[in-house]
Amino acid sequence: MNSRKDISFVLGAVSLFVLAILVWGSLYQGWFPSLAKPLIPKDQEGPKDIAELSENPQGSLYPDTPRINVKDGVKTWPKPEENDDGWDYDLFTTIDIAWDSLQGEYVPLSRKVIPTPPFGVALVKLAYPRYPYVLRSSMAAKSGKEEDREFTIENVETKTYYERCKLKRPIDPKLPIIPQSFKVEKGSDGFPRNVLTLRDNLLNRTIVIDDIKPVEFKDTLDIVLVSTSDPSTTWTFHEKGAKFTYQLADYVIKDVDLDNKTVTVDKTFIPVPKKGLKTFTQTLNLPSSTDTKSPPPPKDKAKKSR
Repeated sequence: MNSRKDISFVLGAVSLFVLAILVWGSLYQGWFPSLAKPLIPKDQEGPKDIAELSENPQGSLYPDTPRINVKDGVKTWPKPEENDDGWDYDLFTTIDIAWDSLQGEYVPLSRKVIPTPPFGVALVKLAYPRYPYVLRSSMAAKSGKEEDREFTIENVETKTYYERCKLKRPIDPKLPIIPQSFKVEKGSDGFPRNVLTLRDNLLNRTIVIDDIKPVEFKDTLDIVLVSTSDPSTTWTFHEKGAKFTYQLADYVIKDVDLDNKTVTVDKTFIPVPKKGLKTFTQTLNLPSSTDTKSPPPPKDKAKKSR
């Protein structure tokens, strides 16, 4: 390379760089105020260099906007309705809601609340089951033999009497209920108590009856439920935890309170197809005497069977 040309190129570049610095300093930093005024004047010199800054502001003032009275306008504001097309929901305008017991949640008030259907079942009986047969009378035989003694037994539910019953023989040809033994005991009140032991092959158990009142089986319960829409449909259960299905709903007996005569039942079904299964719990009470009217007693006499 030519050394003279290289030196000339370097000197030219240095000269241009120095010239650029001098121009920058004079225009932006004010190094040479007599030669050139800076493009951006200082704050205190601005009004002198820019005449517009010393003039009064021109134009009209922006008018004040009246403040909205929220109390006056809230009644005219439209309320968002569910599923309205093109609605821009206002975060500060709440939707009126109501509790839907069927779905178990709050829903917009504009949505039609689906009424909860009836529970479907009612309690008609809660008690220990009792044996319906009661000893009504006992008569010794003329022969003096115990096997010839005769008894009168009544079924208190059907009001049927079985007369001249004897030991070791069925009380009726159609009933496999056989008297086994008889004795007279002294009751807690000091009065004699006639006691008859029966063998009931229908129940496959031996039962001791007397002439005072029907015997109750304390080892089990009778829980009788009935459909509220169809009184001819009934269910009989003997303990809590029993399950049954009725009209697309599953029922479970959760608790039994014999003292208060109540039964707690869970009902599980699908009230709204999109919401899935829901479980409702209700405590069923026995109907009071004023709620149900017992049928009048038959006018004819009770039938008797020999």
